[in-house]
Amino acid sequence: MRSKLRTAALVAFCAAASLAASQCGPSRSSQPADEAPTPGRLEAHAWTPQSSPDSIAAWVLAGCRGRADKGDCVEKALISTIGPAGVDKSMAALLIVAAKDEDISRDGHVYAHGIGIAAYTSPETVGDAFGRCTTDFQSGCYHGVIQGYFADDAGGTGGVTAEKLNALCAPYRSPDKRWLDFQCAHGAGHGLMAVNAHHLLKSLDACDLLADHFEKQGCWGGAFMENVVNATNPHHTAVTQTAGHEHGGGHHGEAAPAQAAAHGEHGAGHGDHGGAGHGATASADAEPFKALDKNEPLYPCNVVKEHHRQQCYLMQTSAILFHSNGDFADASRQCGRAPEAMRQTCFQSLGRDANSWAGGSHERAIRYCGTAPEESQAYCIVGVVKNIVDVTAVATDGLEFCKQVPGHTKPACYRAVGQQIALLRPAHAARERECAAAESGYLTECRFGAGLGLLRTEE
Repeated sequence: MRSKLRTAALVAFCAAASLAASQCGPSRSSQPADEAPTPGRLEAHAWTPQSSPDSIAAWVLAGCRGRADKGDCVEKALISTIGPAGVDKSMAALLIVAAKDEDISRDGHVYAHGIGIAAYTSPETVGDAFGRCTTDFQSGCYHGVIQGYFADDAGGTGGVTAEKLNALCAPYRSPDKRWLDFQCAHGAGHGLMAVNAHHLLKSLDACDLLADHFEKQGCWGGAFMENVVNATNPHHTAVTQTAGHEHGGGHHGEAAPAQAAAHGEHGAGHGDHGGAGHGATASADAEPFKALDKNEPLYPCNVVKEHHRQQCYLMQTSAILFHSNGDFADASRQCGRAPEAMRQTCFQSLGRDANSWAGGSHERAIRYCGTAPEESQAYCIVGVVKNIVDVTAVATDGLEFCKQVPGHTKPACYRAVGQQIALLRPAHAARERECAAAESGYLTECRFGAGLGLLRTEE
């Protein structure tokens, strides 16, 4: 059996928010907050903004563990708490559930994305829902909210316009909100794929309507990620019912870790959204676009426009590894076939996927990067460490990894962490503090990546 696509960025999973008739989903009642649910069945529960994530998580675990439809159950249960308790509480509960259940942890980005889609209710509240998401699980909640917007009538009616696109992420278009700006733009790429019936080329052209180049890159990355995901691991669609904005759909099948190109480099693995929701009728009739070609591992990067190509290669090893069943040596050979200007990017993509396939093992990720030619291993290591920081939004996790990598890759590793710090920490003082934890001898590399001045002597 083909192994699961390993890319920590499986996104775009919608889940049912209307659960009253669902066996798995809880309904509101006057049940006391401290009443224990019956194992294997979710008891009715009345959640409030004062409910603790711990109590929500305990309820989900007790009611969903051991069930054949555990994934569905967890997804629907968490989503049912968004309205009464808040999306921030739902996300905090997911973090606790994932820490106690390996299956849920593996697909955490998927569940976070579903929570984000369900948290969206209307164009007027998209900013509020987005602002209540968290960075956990590769910021999947942020991406889901934006995809929900595009699946809605308001997102698709009349077609995608430059005015709509450029207004969507405007609240985050400032140096102190660069991380959120990226998440918004990346989610737009996923959403545009749904609006355009997964026609990659049309979606990329729609991303080009964005005026900000940083947002264009994030949008392109989201579209390429969705292209891979849609072709490799089918999932349900974010269809939006205008009456009450109830999101419907079934749970994903067997999803897989896969890294998120969003923060510069998601990987992917999901499937057919089925459609763009209401308001996308023009795109529904569009000629289908062939997403991937198992006989040409570098497709579609070899057919997209030149200015889209880098973001394509930053995702492409997810498709290559899917078709080769995780053969990193083969993926390294395929990256060697890429145009010279794109090879470094392809090996960085390989690193992102190495982190996902390694399942959190630094040693294994480093071994995967060892399949690359020596002169390209540093780029692979950059992909690993950027992904590590993408997943947790904690720079010290990346710095710890850099301590373990081969000496000839260390400078690039620390510079990459510095680049991630620059996205996470707009204030120079905060960047200074983050880089101060770098390994002795590499502080300058971290500072350089973070956009800080060089030190005369390194402490």
